[in-house]
Amino acid sequence: MAATIQRVYDVGILLFPGADLLDFTGPHGVLSHVSYNNNPVSPDHVFRIRFIAAHEEITASDPVTVKRHISIADARKELEDFDVLIVPGGPLPVVQGLVDSNGPEYQFIKSYIHESKNEERVLMSICSGAFILGSTGILAGKTVTTHTLALDGLKDVCHRATKLFGGSETKVMKARYVDGGLTKSGVRIITTGGISCGFDGSLYLASLKTSESASNFAAMVLEYIAPV
Repeated sequence: MAATIQRVYDVGILLFPGADLLDFTGPHGVLSHVSYNNNPVSPDHVFRIRFIAAHEEITASDPVTVKRHISIADARKELEDFDVLIVPGGPLPVVQGLVDSNGPEYQFIKSYIHESKNEERVLMSICSGAFILGSTGILAGKTVTTHTLALDGLKDVCHRATKLFGGSETKVMKARYVDGGLTKSGVRIITTGGISCGFDGSLYLASLKTSESASNFAAMVLEYIAPV
């Protein structure tokens, strides 16, 4: 009998100067421990994870310098290959600057939102990364979350986007993570609360793409227990 070929999902984590370190290393660490065989020594990886950035090196928060795996320009050529796009947050002036400048990071997110594909894709924001998503108008009519200290700010961003692009008002709530459901173009929107909540959102993502048992095993390997 032929061996079963397990699906490997392509994950892009979009980096930008000033991105919060744990916002992107947290999801990377979680997803890299998810395997089909639940073997931490010789894992059968579920996710292939790549850092996407405009520049060869990105100085994140704290500051820590991180090298990209692929440029935004090259990632756009492979856009249809990405099953998941993760958008970290950072200080609000930083994330607002990405929107105001209409730079390559913001353009890439919009391209991912509208890219047609025959199967479901996932767009997940961590912490204040939801502000970037909200500015595109994609959160209209959805239930979402962000850092506890930024909930009111996200409401304002989504309200302005609704007035600009149309659609229903966005419900913003305090939560570790929220699955906002699918957009018309087949993108599942997941938003997480602040920083460490990216662990919870990533474990939930793992359960969607594999199983709850695989997600729980990854959490055990990480020795992570989600706050009640």
